[in-house]
Amino acid sequence: MNIYKFSSKKIIFILLFVSCLSGFSQDSTKVQKFIKQTDISGQWFLAYNYNITDNFNQFKLKRGYFTIKTDLSPNISMRYTQDITLDNEGSDAGNVEIRLKYLYMKFKGPNDCFLRNTYLEFGLVHRPWLDFEQKINGFRVYEKMFSEKYQVLNSADFGITFGGNIGGELSKDIQKNLGKEHSGKFGSYTFGIYNGGGYHAIEYNNNKTFEARISLRPLPDLFPGIQLNYVSSIGKSNIETNPGNFNLNLFYLSTKSKYHTFTAQYFFGKGNYTGEYYDVSNIPHENEGISLFAEIRLPKTDFSVFSRYDFFGLQQDNYFKKEAFGGGLAYHFLKNKFVVFYQTDFYSGYRDIFVEAALEIAF
Repeated sequence: MNIYKFSSKKIIFILLFVSCLSGFSQDSTKVQKFIKQTDISGQWFLAYNYNITDNFNQFKLKRGYFTIKTDLSPNISMRYTQDITLDNEGSDAGNVEIRLKYLYMKFKGPNDCFLRNTYLEFGLVHRPWLDFEQKINGFRVYEKMFSEKYQVLNSADFGITFGGNIGGELSKDIQKNLGKEHSGKFGSYTFGIYNGGGYHAIEYNNNKTFEARISLRPLPDLFPGIQLNYVSSIGKSNIETNPGNFNLNLFYLSTKSKYHTFTAQYFFGKGNYTGEYYDVSNIPHENEGISLFAEIRLPKTDFSVFSRYDFFGLQQDNYFKKEAFGGGLAYHFLKNKFVVFYQTDFYSGYRDIFVEAALEIAF
C-alpha cells in the first residue's frame, strides 16, 4: 500500500479539527485574511468505457485532483493537491484512494530582468515537462500524456524545481487564447533535481534525477502560439540494487490559437526511471516514441474535433512496438469538457478497440 495514502476517516477528522480551530479562533481577522488569500480548485475525469474487443463495459474514475493554494506573502505561497484514483491492484482493488500529488512551498524571484517571473518550488513539486505539456494539450480527460503513458517521465516528485520566463510577457489578449502559464514573450524554462521515482513511489536508492525543459517562441509577434521545446532527463532507475542508467531526449513542436492546437513530439533514450526497460544485467534498452495530436474548434460553436496517434518502440531481444490511434468530438462548457471518442491499440499482434464517453469536471 502506498505510504502517502490517507483514509477517509483521517481526512474527515482533520477537516473537522481545522473547522473547530477556525470557529473558536479569537482573531477572526486572521481567519478572514487566510480565506481571502486561499484558492480551492478541483478537477475530476469520469468516464463510461465499452471495450469492443473484450465485450466489456464499465463506469470509472479516470483521475481526480483537489487543490488548496495559499499566499503566505507576496513572494511566498504553498500548495496542497490530493490525487484521487481507483486502486486496480492487490487486496484494495476497487477502492477509491487518495494520495498526495503536490505539497510544496513556492518562492517568487525578481521580475526586473530578462529572465522574468522566476520561481523556486521545494517539496513534492512539479517536474519540468508534463504539467507544461498539459497547458498546451488540454485533453488529459482523453488519456495520459504520451511520455507518462509509456513511463519515461513523471509529472511530480520530491525535490526542487526552478523556472521562469524568457523576456517580457505576452499581451493579455494573447494570453486569453494561449493561457496565462508560461507566458514569456520569448519562451520559458524549468529544471530541477528529484528523487526520481515519481510522486507515487518512495526512494529506493541514493541516486537523484536531473530533468530540464527549454521552450522558445521563434516568432512572438507574428505567431506567438508556436513553441519549440526540448526536454532532457538523466539519472538512474528507482530500484534498490544495481540501478541502471537512463537518459531521455524529447523534442516537441506545438502551435496553438483560439481555434486550434497541433503538437508533434519525438523522444529517444535508454532505460527508464522505473527500472522496467533493462535486461537481467541492468543494461538499458533503447526506446523511442512519436506522438501527434490535433484539435480544431468548430466556428461559432462550443464543439471541437480531436485526434491523437502514438507510436512507442522498445529494443529488447526483439523490437517491441505499440501503436494507438483515436479521436472524437468534444463539447466545451464553463471550464469543463464532455468528450466522446473511439480508439484502437495495436501491440504484439493484438488489437484492442474501445469507445468511451468522458466528462471533465473542473472548478
